[in-house]
Amino acid sequence: MALHSEDEKTIRQLLSRTVNDCVLATVSDGAVSTVTIATTNPPQFYNKADDLFNNEQWEVYCYYGTNIGVSRLASDWVNDTRVLTVIPDAGESYATDSLLELHRIFYVVELRDAINQAIAFYARKYLVDLDNSTTITLTRTERNDVTGSYIDTYEYALPTDCLHLWRVTTEGSVSGYKLTGTVTDALTLGEGVTLSPSGATGLLSYGPENSTYILIREVDGTPAVDDTATGDDSGKTCSSISAVESETAGSGKFPLGNIVSSQDYTILKAYAPKIKFDERQYNVVSDLRIKLEYQGSQAAVDSDTDNIFLPPHEFVEVAATFLPFSKIESANLTATFNKCLRTREKVEARPTVQPYANSKKVIE
Repeated sequence: MALHSEDEKTIRQLLSRTVNDCVLATVSDGAVSTVTIATTNPPQFYNKADDLFNNEQWEVYCYYGTNIGVSRLASDWVNDTRVLTVIPDAGESYATDSLLELHRIFYVVELRDAINQAIAFYARKYLVDLDNSTTITLTRTERNDVTGSYIDTYEYALPTDCLHLWRVTTEGSVSGYKLTGTVTDALTLGEGVTLSPSGATGLLSYGPENSTYILIREVDGTPAVDDTATGDDSGKTCSSISAVESETAGSGKFPLGNIVSSQDYTILKAYAPKIKFDERQYNVVSDLRIKLEYQGSQAAVDSDTDNIFLPPHEFVEVAATFLPFSKIESANLTATFNKCLRTREKVEARPTVQPYANSKKVIE
């Protein structure tokens, strides 16, 4: 099955264009209550009369940059200067990186609600190919009864969107360093790490929030006690390093040779479902990640950057049928609605999709 991927704002803008309710604008200057429009799409809005947007109660929604996610109502429009005033004030001054959507008929909350209703409609009609390499990290827990003895952990919770698991792969391993210290906030897997004052550098293999250590690989230089390790991208740190040890670290790659045989794990279907590795066959190496490849339903979305993995143009027409029908009628969009409804009926008539033959069912 072909994999589609668009973010929520792209789907939302396609949807609002389908119902003739989308003006996109860039900003050349701004304050907390005003924006100077640099360009609009379509450009003929430059020639409209003063007060157009506020008289028709247009929504002003920022979908990118400063004030992303902020929705306001137009309260004034001066055509000559292209200054648009909004109420109430935004949290910050709009800036030149702010990108705006203007809506006259359907507010963003209504568009997003229609998108989520369409997602629920697709649940048994379309399985999405997904993968996850961050949820499961192998662990070993120190025993309470024997000092220095550890128990391998063989059961791990699966992602909530995993319905049919078809491949499991263990992360490869390389030589690295374990740096024991204080990790307040999570560093980003794979990011560069710089240690000071030693000047050593490496790539992060392990470093979750509130951990007592991090692991780094591909190290250049020699890490030292009393260093502070800082993520080059995240800016997060492992501070007050008290011990530096050579230790295996995750390679960040999941080679085909590390695919786990389906006979070496089972699915525990009690909610929440878990994967259970066979301790007679599977070797736990602490802090290596597990990559899960599976089929699942599209998750609901609640922000501009959430991904939607459904066929976009068909999906948009289905979503249009979930918009408030009273507004469809009052905006003379009945013909558009009926066209979209025929698409929805075609999707509804499809048989329930079947998972890959070699997959293991997670949810009954």
